[in-house]
Amino acid sequence: MQPYQEEYIANIKDITALTARKIPREQSFETYYAACLEDRKQVEQKAKRNMEILRSRLFPALDHMLEADGEELAELGEFAGQLLNIREDLDAGLFCRIHHAFLSLARQKKDRGGMIRELYWMGIGSNNLCNRLVGLAEAVSEPYYSQMRMYFAEAAAYLKYFDEITDAETRGYIFRSRANMALGKFKDVSQRIRLLQHTLQIMQDKEYQEKAPELPWEAYVYATHQLMAASISYSREETMTAKDVEVIMESVYLVYQRRIREAEQKKERPPLRPLFSYAAISYYCGLIDLEALFKRMEELLDAADTSDFSVDGMYGVISLPAFYCQYLQQYPEQLPQRKEYVEALYRKILQYVEDFPDGEQNETLFFYLRQLSHTFVETEDSISYGEFLQKLQLRFIPDIFVHSFIVGKAAALFSDIILKEEPAFFDDMEMFQGMRDGEEKRRLILDYAMECGMYHDIGKINFMNLYCRTARQWFEEEYEEASLHTLVGETCLAGRNSTRCYAEIAKGHHRWYDGTRGYPESYKRLECQYRQMVDVIALVDWIEGVTETNCLHKGVKKTYDEAVETAISLEGRRFSPLLTARLRDKHVAEKLREAFREGRKEAYRTLYEGYRGKKA
Repeated sequence: MQPYQEEYIANIKDITALTARKIPREQSFETYYAACLEDRKQVEQKAKRNMEILRSRLFPALDHMLEADGEELAELGEFAGQLLNIREDLDAGLFCRIHHAFLSLARQKKDRGGMIRELYWMGIGSNNLCNRLVGLAEAVSEPYYSQMRMYFAEAAAYLKYFDEITDAETRGYIFRSRANMALGKFKDVSQRIRLLQHTLQIMQDKEYQEKAPELPWEAYVYATHQLMAASISYSREETMTAKDVEVIMESVYLVYQRRIREAEQKKERPPLRPLFSYAAISYYCGLIDLEALFKRMEELLDAADTSDFSVDGMYGVISLPAFYCQYLQQYPEQLPQRKEYVEALYRKILQYVEDFPDGEQNETLFFYLRQLSHTFVETEDSISYGEFLQKLQLRFIPDIFVHSFIVGKAAALFSDIILKEEPAFFDDMEMFQGMRDGEEKRRLILDYAMECGMYHDIGKINFMNLYCRTARQWFEEEYEEASLHTLVGETCLAGRNSTRCYAEIAKGHHRWYDGTRGYPESYKRLECQYRQMVDVIALVDWIEGVTETNCLHKGVKKTYDEAVETAISLEGRRFSPLLTARLRDKHVAEKLREAFREGRKEAYRTLYEGYRGKKA
């Protein structure tokens, strides 16, 4: 790689380390706080340097790839391979930019092999994005899945030119793309099963195998069987036909037998994934009943090794519980007798993520956590959904926790100022209607404002790398991706009793007051009983967001006074005039400034107290 490419990657890794949780080492709080603020400044400096690198070196190189020699192109390819691979996601967005440039180059040169290769890698990059869409409605996520499959489908379509293509690697990309067309979420699981079934028929065709004996056919076929077996994890009894079950059963049994045999040869315990698939398909085939399925899953969950932080270990401790909870959602009558078990399961998971080695978190871990946050089942005895999400925030994205804490404190202060002038300001919310005790009502509203701040950005859990580890300004498509955190937050919070009252806050806080701009368009202010609090959160969230130290990825930064002035200028358009009118009062503006300052310090003190005593 070129020195600038190596520097860029080094800066990303530094930023990842700087934004991770910081365990106090016999430090006073003041020392700890100063160190945290200094780290944030370093993040901004390194991100600025990366933008300089991109503008002066990489982007010009991508614009002139037609004139680049083979060595330069090879270095760019190596650079892209470092940005996103099976082990880590350093910068998936830039990975896609580079490979898109390679794809354009291949099309210009009419390089068929190059087009096939780059279509495959663009599909891989798109799949990385799709993995972040867990929990979103089909109407929102399907365009992203369609884009991913389009890349793989175009590459796979070159199968008709198989005899003309002699390069083994290119032929391999065609078959790998064909299998990868089954990645992602399908509205109808039968469609995925039929697709994989056809892929297996192609890969097992003796004619293709004889024409390309150099290809790892056995590995291709087995990997496709694994994809087929995984279909059982996302299926529901009522969505599968008898034929679907039969087809999946064949793959499940094949994978199961092979993994058992490999484990016996190595004298190891068999991995939990094929054991779960075998139990699930046994239920769908009628070989065991629902109670037996739950019992078998609980045996597997109990066998999960909480000291194993490998992919298999993460699957057993985090992903398998997600499927267990999915079944509890599907069969709620099973929940009452399993309340204590669920409670213990969540405790184990939280301890596992707490113990997860710093610096070794990867996209697989975050994907499994997204699965669990989507299928999480609340019980009277277990941790609440909100607490669970906040613990994940504290562990993996402390910067988001700090921001949310500050917004909550500022929202509570602003709400208090409003209530002193207009006690009925928030009375559209049913929870506060009919309350006669004014002081009790005030206390509850301020508590609610604080919690709204804590939960308004909870959907960012799906986009941890994008928000906390971005080492540059976002690309346009990343702004679009980032906007989905509002819908993720709404979906997650609305699905649980303890957090339902915060769902509209998460959804609407980026939509403009007049409804002309912002996102999502589905938020209709006048139809929302929580609109007054949404307005408050929208204002304080925006001010804090554009004035915080580490906001280069947003492409905008203001001083506090500039932010207040801008907010007032957007009165009646982006922000509620009832709120901006109060910002015109310099006394109010100063109190809000102090709330931001003190809220930040209090947030870091919360981190400090929470992290003390933990292993560094």
